[in-house]
Amino acid sequence: ENFLSDEECELLIELGAQEEYKPSSQLGQIKFDGSYENIKSRGRTSSNAWCLNKCWEHTTTQAIHERIEDLIQVPAENYEYLQLLKYEEGQLYEQHHDFIEHQAERAEGVRILTVFLYLNDVPDGGGTRFPMLNQTIVYPKRGRALIWPSVTDSDPNMKDGRTEHEALPVLQGVKYGANAWVHQREFKKVYEIGCV
Repeated sequence: ENFLSDEECELLIELGAQEEYKPSSQLGQIKFDGSYENIKSRGRTSSNAWCLNKCWEHTTTQAIHERIEDLIQVPAENYEYLQLLKYEEGQLYEQHHDFIEHQAERAEGVRILTVFLYLNDVPDGGGTRFPMLNQTIVYPKRGRALIWPSVTDSDPNMKDGRTEHEALPVLQGVKYGANAWVHQREFKKVYEIGCV
């Protein structure tokens, strides 16, 4: 609770608008160069924007990353840039997992943790449900941070199937959030040279 202040939440929502929310996509087929296509998803109907350039350089964004680093004790260089999310009424993200198998072969390694930041209260719906964890549902609350592992403790290259999750449909209002995905190894330098 209260991981982010009201002002930080508002700023991230505003930065998402500046970076321009676009329909969310998912990984498609592998291309000849080893990268993957991005395709429009029927099971993920939200919009997102990536917190790059001025968004990433903003002092508030930097402070949020430092706070995440203090909390989970993993260097911020291992995080993907924040993915800023917007779910309008009726939008959802069907059951999925944040673990991406082919990343085990890449320099950054797989996603080991997800830090999800709720940026606003939602009048109805929009919860994050974990079907394999006794149907646990966490509802949006401004400033709340939710953390879950993508891998097992015993093998950091093995997906922890218990953390399959879904973003339930927003029934009233708009839901704003942010994903901070944390990798085994440094992500940002690898991203900057185009090797992710």
